[in-house]
Amino acid sequence: MDTYSAGGMPVTDPESLRPIIVYLVRQHPLEKGSPRSPFRWLHTENDFRRQLEKLIGPFDEAQLSMIVDDLPAGPGWDVLLEALGEERVRMVVTHLAPLTSGQRQQLIGVCAETGAQLVTPSDAGRNRLGTAPLRSH
Repeated sequence: MDTYSAGGMPVTDPESLRPIIVYLVRQHPLEKGSPRSPFRWLHTENDFRRQLEKLIGPFDEAQLSMIVDDLPAGPGWDVLLEALGEERVRMVVTHLAPLTSGQRQQLIGVCAETGAQLVTPSDAGRNRLGTAPLRSH
């Protein structure tokens, strides 16, 4: 798994991203300046693989990249959108809460346009790799 972070490694090369991308935001905008712990929905330091498998099912770690921005719409956001636009991304796993309404709409639209699957914690594991989406009758 490759990690690209605004605070660490540069996030400037969308060509090096793998087909499954986890996009994390370290600080929810409403928590800025708050003494509480940072926004966490996927704990990267503890049981990361198990938590991610609950959302997407078994996966090959060699197919996974993680982009971490300090705040929404950081440098990683632009790289994510560029990679999506070039249709090199098969799946984006993220939490929509820290994103603005415009960013949520943009991400949903770009994923729909390019055929990339968007997986969020509210999917509760319905969007596992290798499973067909549920159809309504």
